[in-house]
Amino acid sequence: MGAGTNGDEVEDTLSSDVETYVREGPGKRFIEPRILFLLSRGPAHGYDLISRMGEVPLPGPVPDTGAVYRKLREMEGRGLVTSRWDEKGGGPRRRVYRITAAGRRRLASWVEAIRQRMEMLQRFLDLCAEEGK
Repeated sequence: MGAGTNGDEVEDTLSSDVETYVREGPGKRFIEPRILFLLSRGPAHGYDLISRMGEVPLPGPVPDTGAVYRKLREMEGRGLVTSRWDEKGGGPRRRVYRITAAGRRRLASWVEAIRQRMEMLQRFLDLCAEEGK
């Protein structure tokens, strides 16, 4: 992707996804793709994202509130999402998050990385089934 600003600086390689996957534990591993998937459906407040995390069928527990907000800040710093303050309505100000073009590319990278893992795991299951015959 080369030099640039925000989204242009995001490196969408499967190898970096593999490193992230291995480095992070099950509870943190899939926060990013969950957020990206939910935001690909439309902008949302942080609380909306947190309440909908369970809709995304990925391994690991549904992340806690603090983990989601930390990940959103990190992702915004990396150019995967943007946010703005929503001051409409009578309630407190809330941030509205949106996925960026770089975030969509990153989601596609996650989809491919997960697809590759599924294929590898299926090959393992097939080998085990052959041994059991």
